[in-house]
Amino acid sequence: MNYGFHLSTAGTITGMRRLDTVANNLANSTTVGFKADILSMQARLPENLENGGLYADTNAALDALGGGTLFNPSQIDLSQGALRQTGNALDVAIEGDGFFVLENPKTAGAGSQDALLTRAGAFTRDTKGRLVLANSGVPVMGTDGKPIVLPSDTAKIRIDARGTIFTGDDSIGQLAVVMPLDVTNLRKEGRDAMRLLGGNTKNAPDETLVRHGHVEESTVDSVAALAELVKVSRGIEFSTRLMQTQDQMTGRLIDTFGRFS
Repeated sequence: MNYGFHLSTAGTITGMRRLDTVANNLANSTTVGFKADILSMQARLPENLENGGLYADTNAALDALGGGTLFNPSQIDLSQGALRQTGNALDVAIEGDGFFVLENPKTAGAGSQDALLTRAGAFTRDTKGRLVLANSGVPVMGTDGKPIVLPSDTAKIRIDARGTIFTGDDSIGQLAVVMPLDVTNLRKEGRDAMRLLGGNTKNAPDETLVRHGHVEESTVDSVAALAELVKVSRGIEFSTRLMQTQDQMTGRLIDTFGRFS
């Protein structure tokens, strides 16, 4: 294969992956509790050098050109998002480290021990009286491991900094706020949820607070994401032009030397 075409193709594929990541972040710049995806890349060695000089007949000049780029598995930006006051009786936000726990339906086979977590504290009350995630209707769990049931009059609900829910002076439950033992096991589930593989958690740190009547904003900087989107798009355009140039050069080479065959 034309080596230049190979490198240009690798650049295009990497750029498209970056474009998907940045576009998804930008689309969720206003999503409550959304955590941005971070995609990192690294330079790839030529195949010969990756295999420890396996090929004795390699071209040293080609080895010096490099092998393009590779992208690493995406990571989740778990930094604190800004808190926005809403005044809604069932909105809560976490200030500090931790996640709310969602009900994870027991299923047979692999994945039944996973935990579903969220930072999106936009909650509501469903027809069964349960506190649920407004976006998906998934029940929110209390410290007793059960869904929290609310009275019909939610206007009188008060939630303190420890996540305890009151109606008047009576406590009706406490929001479970936990921290994964290993945050690298978090996977985005969609619809404001994250799946924690294995489900191993611990209680959130003492300094973590629950803010009633607030929600946590997305960690995406929409201006920076838009600028990155333009930058990545131009990079893809440049790579595809290089692919076209390499293809044209190869065609001309075949046409020229084919006349002497």
